Amino acid sequence: MAPSNKIILNVKTVPAFDTEKMCQHTAYTVYQTFGNKLQIASGWTLKDALDLYAHLYNCDRATLKVKRPFVQQ
Repeated sequence: MAPSNKIILNVKTVPAFDTEKMCQHTAYTVYQTFGNKLQIASGWTLKDALDLYAHLYNCDRATLKVKRPFVQQ
């Protein structure tokens, strides 16, 4: 059964450099504004950022959707 209430999150990609593996990497930040409050979470993967957002803001992970295309920093 599909979730009835969806939260559409903006995604910002952030270029980074992994100093252990010596390679380029992309980090992800998901965010949404509700009124005058900014809700934000970041992770090395999009999945990590979404999981953290769900944990921080006490929402069902299945309700989170992402807006495309992603915004680059």
